[in-house]
Amino acid sequence: MLYEALNNIAISFIVLENDKIIDCNLNTVHLFGYERREELLGLTPYDLSPYLQDDEEESYVKGKALVERAYREKAVSFKWRHSKKNGDTFLAFINLISINGLLFAIITNVDELREVEERMKQTDEIYHLLFDESQAIIYFIDIKTKRITNANKAALNFYGYDLDTIKRINYTEICLITEEELTKNIELVVMNKRNYFITKHKCANGELRDVEMHAYALTLKNRDYIVAMVYDLTERIKQNLIIESFLKNSPIPIVVLDSDFRAVDINDKFTELFQYTKEEIVGKRIDKLIAPITLQEEAIEIANEALKSSFVQRRTIRKRKDDTLVNVEIVAFPIVYNERIIGTYIHYIDITESLKHKTQLELFQKVLENNIEGVVITDPEGNIEWINHAFTKITGYELSEIKGKTMSILRSNVHNEDFYNNMWNALRCLHHWQGEIWNKNKNGEIYPEWLNIYAIKNDNHITHYVGIFRDLSETKYIDQKIRILSQKDVLTGLYNRVYFIDNLERVLAKEENVAILFMDLNHYKEINDTLGHYAGDQYLIEIAHRLEDIFIDNNNVIIARYGGDEFIVMIKNFASKRQLAHIGRRILATIQKPFIYSGNYLIATASLGIAIFPKDGSTSDELLQNADIAMYVAKGKYDRKIMFYNPNMRKAIDERFRIANLLRSAIEEKAYEITFEPIYDLKNHKIISLEAKIKWHNRQLASYSRQKYLDVAIRTGQVNQISDFVFDDICQKLTLNPTFSIPISINISIEQLVQYAFLSQIKEKLHHYNIDPSLIEFEFTDNNITEKTGRAQKAINELLKLGFNFTLDNFGQDNSSIAQLKHYNIKKIKLTKNILKNIDKRSLNYELIKLYRLITKEMNILFIAKGITEESEYKLIKDLKVDAAQGSFFSKPLTFEEVLKELKR
Repeated sequence: MLYEALNNIAISFIVLENDKIIDCNLNTVHLFGYERREELLGLTPYDLSPYLQDDEEESYVKGKALVERAYREKAVSFKWRHSKKNGDTFLAFINLISINGLLFAIITNVDELREVEERMKQTDEIYHLLFDESQAIIYFIDIKTKRITNANKAALNFYGYDLDTIKRINYTEICLITEEELTKNIELVVMNKRNYFITKHKCANGELRDVEMHAYALTLKNRDYIVAMVYDLTERIKQNLIIESFLKNSPIPIVVLDSDFRAVDINDKFTELFQYTKEEIVGKRIDKLIAPITLQEEAIEIANEALKSSFVQRRTIRKRKDDTLVNVEIVAFPIVYNERIIGTYIHYIDITESLKHKTQLELFQKVLENNIEGVVITDPEGNIEWINHAFTKITGYELSEIKGKTMSILRSNVHNEDFYNNMWNALRCLHHWQGEIWNKNKNGEIYPEWLNIYAIKNDNHITHYVGIFRDLSETKYIDQKIRILSQKDVLTGLYNRVYFIDNLERVLAKEENVAILFMDLNHYKEINDTLGHYAGDQYLIEIAHRLEDIFIDNNNVIIARYGGDEFIVMIKNFASKRQLAHIGRRILATIQKPFIYSGNYLIATASLGIAIFPKDGSTSDELLQNADIAMYVAKGKYDRKIMFYNPNMRKAIDERFRIANLLRSAIEEKAYEITFEPIYDLKNHKIISLEAKIKWHNRQLASYSRQKYLDVAIRTGQVNQISDFVFDDICQKLTLNPTFSIPISINISIEQLVQYAFLSQIKEKLHHYNIDPSLIEFEFTDNNITEKTGRAQKAINELLKLGFNFTLDNFGQDNSSIAQLKHYNIKKIKLTKNILKNIDKRSLNYELIKLYRLITKEMNILFIAKGITEESEYKLIKDLKVDAAQGSFFSKPLTFEEVLKELKR
């Protein structure tokens, strides 16, 4: 880079941007009488100039014109008078160069040359003082002859000529350029367009030297000369090449800093470690880029110490470009030029892996130290070097007592010499031995241990042996414990699945009369989620105790925990299916009795499936699988919690899996449409509310009844996804139609209602869409609600507080409870469709509906009949004074756009 080249040569330069100094080298700082570079940054050239130049023209006006010319012509040379910090002025030659929008000003102080000219005119003594005795290489070139007319001692010594010889030779023999090029360069100097050259000069011995030359036109005694001042750059360039080679080829990351802690150069290894390219880092402060914020002062401190001629070595942390941290060892030392420190070299050695290795070794030692097994390390001859705490605990020996001794100190004389010879032969040949050995502890007690010995090698030479052993004294006790654990479930103390299946297969082999009762607890997960896993464990333990109490001292029964919240019972020698059903009812009744945990009443409910050998399966797998299927079917029944297996159940299970797969595909592909079935006031036939329904685009899925796919969705949890997208769709439509005022009901399951996630999601969506909650009603059936009364009540109360309302669907099915209407603060009920089938005024159902109507009227609950498809049904509900109705007799489900049109009529 030009900046780097200028910074390393003995001239003064500044870099300008928008008339302001943005950089300079140290020579410039000293030339203008300042101490630090920062004092010049931000100043303009006119701050460093007197008000008037020597030609009486204002510095600002003249300078602006020269700057514009430099931008236009790319380079311009001129004389300029500058002011120092103390007010003194000096005349300088300025080479102003435009590069990429920046101006580089190369400044040469020519007042000394003028003094030389004046004094040479006055006296030969002063001439010799300033010219001949000067250490600088100076000579005069006659512009007309292009030959050297005079040269000082420094010049003659440098080029290796005497004065007479150097006067005779053509100057082109020294500067190695053509006559035309020399003539052109002289013209540039005379015209003040160029005064500075970096080139090669040839000496008398043929050696080529790199030089820096300053040339100025001078008239003496009516003859025109060029005064040349030459500086030898050869050694400096060699030094720079050495430094560049060192930087480039060093295997260690290196950065070169100037005195202001800015990066001057980096090598490729620095880029590899810290991820910065040379362009990204040169000119920037290194502490701001690679030091974490908390270590930036430390980074400056290290560079400062090196600038004070100190060698600095320190371990610390630095930061890569991607903000990852790296452990480094820093070595910093000063850069010295002309007996002055001008910057700093900083080496970074990545020690991350070595520190990690050290940490791993320390961790390994801690692991060995705290290992419950005894560990001993010996040298190749078997002399003990290290033991852990477990070794001391087992043998009674401290390290100080046995260090340097052999393991023979533990010999019990139970084994003969052949035993130990075989052990050592195995170690020499196989580098490993393991087996049971009897040793003697410090107290003289003999004990058995299981010993593993490993040979540790380095470069195929054994350096150590490591012995790891455990005391076998309690093996029989442990084996007995293991046998028990292998049979029992750790939490409940019941038999485990493996033991149960082994016993079942033995019974089946004898073809004994046997049945399997497969039981699954309902809502165990909710106990875990609400009260914690410890409460869930206590719940399972209590269930296990109750099952044991039922079959206490019954040798024909084996009870096991099958896994999670599943229990399984094997009953041998039973009398009949009736007896099995009786046992099943007894199990469910026993576990349903509430028990108290931390002030909470927990009521267990379960589903139970029964499979009988051999009609329901001839193998253990078939029996267990079919009992599980029967349990699964029972789980879906609201009125029957015990089911005996029959082959049709498998078809039902297959169908449920098929529906579940169809639902998953439809939800993923969004193959559905939300429609709205109007609910009409039977007095004025106006729409008073809507029920959201899903129209599936998949034909197979659409062929199943709504209740069937909802049952599957509830069991698989897919109902949560369905409710989620239905709720979102309605909220979006209400947001886009702010004047819409008809409430819309969404079908949910009671299982969803009691989930805490459901409640929190509804709150989030209400906040997100900012809709009126009274426009959304949640519709659920009363099936199975008694099992969740407390949790359902709490959830409903929370949603009521938010402003939502509730509708109870399928009222009148099975054992609907009138008390639930008040209990749950229900505002609407929908009469089950089944109660309207084959009804007339003399039937019990007719009287039952009249009773429901009286009660709902008294409780101010809207009474709705659903599924009305025929005129006869319509007349019947009119006669019964039902408040409202829905069904295909009134309207098919509509799109939201069709609803809006219908409401405008």
